[in-house]
Amino acid sequence: MKAAAEQGVEQGGATVSAADQRAAAVGRTIEQVRALVSGSRDIGIATAQSICELMGQLAANAPLWRSDDFPVPEDKLWQAYQLHEDPDGSYAMYAVAMKPGHQQPPHNHTTWAVIAGVRGRERNALHVREGEEPRARIRHLMDITVDHGKVIAMGAEDIHSIEVLGPGEALHLHLYGKGFAHLSDRRIFDLESGAGRPFPIIQGIK
Repeated sequence: MKAAAEQGVEQGGATVSAADQRAAAVGRTIEQVRALVSGSRDIGIATAQSICELMGQLAANAPLWRSDDFPVPEDKLWQAYQLHEDPDGSYAMYAVAMKPGHQQPPHNHTTWAVIAGVRGRERNALHVREGEEPRARIRHLMDITVDHGKVIAMGAEDIHSIEVLGPGEALHLHLYGKGFAHLSDRRIFDLESGAGRPFPIIQGIK
């Protein structure tokens, strides 16, 4: 992130890079979230609301999230950048940059998740799985568009699909109870049959 390192602000007579400012802001947010969650696998409504407020404040700090610092490669529709992860894989935060047209099918996370919009528009279709295979079905509940200032929280077994609407690229902050490399039990769900299959572990994170 060369662009971030080259540009900074004066603080106490010293120049602090945008990357250092971002790391400090992320660190403060993680510590506040850690105090709220206390190691729980899932989070309740009150905790989720509090985390959403913290993530919304972080996402609203526009100078930390310049487009040049989070590019999407020409041959891809999206790119995730790791901002934090504890040594045991918990409290993993990513900046996810996406081009219009990027989609993910209905899936769960197997851990709590909070997504905060920095810029761009991403439609989240929320679903619920009813019954058991082979007679399970996926029922659509509602759509929520995450854009600047919008934050959503999901539990470990909540299901959503996403589509980046455009017209411009999107950047969102994702916070998970466990990082991508530790989510081997995630599932993708077929809308017609309700059947689930493994969600490949996400690779190529920068």
